Amino acid sequence: MEPALGGSGLLVALGLAEIAHDWDLTVDSPEDAVRETLGEDGFQFSDGTGGDRVYATRRRFVIDGGDHTIDLLVGFALRSTDEIVPLPTRVTGSWRGLPLADPVVWERAYILLGRSGKAAVLRQWLSDEAPGRNGHGLAF
Repeated sequence: MEPALGGSGLLVALGLAEIAHDWDLTVDSPEDAVRETLGEDGFQFSDGTGGDRVYATRRRFVIDGGDHTIDLLVGFALRSTDEIVPLPTRVTGSWRGLPLADPVVWERAYILLGRSGKAAVLRQWLSDEAPGRNGHGLAF
């Protein structure tokens, strides 16, 4: 099970935002294995799956991080107008010991979520940053 930090945490790691209001981790492991691992490691979590028509993620575990929330998205996927779009977990580097998700995947996610500003910031970063372009070589 190899999770990756995405969302606003990824933006902070890349220097594109100063604050992450929540932390999004993605993983492509089986749901039962993720649930079992969370329990064995003593994490307090709840199942936050459902209720949103945009998300097609297999499972969303909400982990109590004390002063912040961590969303662990198992099989991250979103709905477009006519299909379900899988957004694979790809670790492309690390930041402060945390595995970083592929910025290309998160640019696509932000487009599907209608967050054009965040998508544009990532698109610009991808075009400007030679080491990180195409999701390779990120290390901070």
